[in-house]
Amino acid sequence: MDNFETRASERVAELGTNISLAAFAASFNLFRFSTRLIQDLEASIHRPRGLSTAGFRVMFTIWALGEMEPRQLANHSGVSRAAISGAVATLAAAGLVEKSREQADRRLVTVRLSPEGAALLEEMYRAQNVHEQGLFSDISAEDLSGFTRVLRSLLDSRASEAEQETS
Repeated sequence: MDNFETRASERVAELGTNISLAAFAASFNLFRFSTRLIQDLEASIHRPRGLSTAGFRVMFTIWALGEMEPRQLANHSGVSRAAISGAVATLAAAGLVEKSREQADRRLVTVRLSPEGAALLEEMYRAQNVHEQGLFSDISAEDLSGFTRVLRSLLDSRASEAEQETS
């Protein structure tokens, strides 16, 4: 445990007996790890190739799931609806995505990767995966599998809660 976590844990503990230090430590460290990972990938992979992390996430989502409407992109990519519009406009101006209007309802726009966008995404993800492999190289395959299982469980439970909130 580093000094920041130690001091933060001490301060959180001062808030009372109904505070879970285990939940705090898990959230605190997951947030710190996620922030460092995103910053590192953006600095070493995304920005050098002219993309923001949001732009990469939009392109990756389209690459994985196929063409879709901006609202679907926001839902699947984790990029806010407000940021999707700007990201798609920037990617379209760079020739990395193409937008088209639906014939049945001209108000609806779908977004797909251009051939150049698909080639760039594939090159970027290969570089990103090398980084990912290095990041987890000190963890056994068994521990990495368990870590992934726990993260999926957390994501699944949050998705269920979000569905219940919107119904």
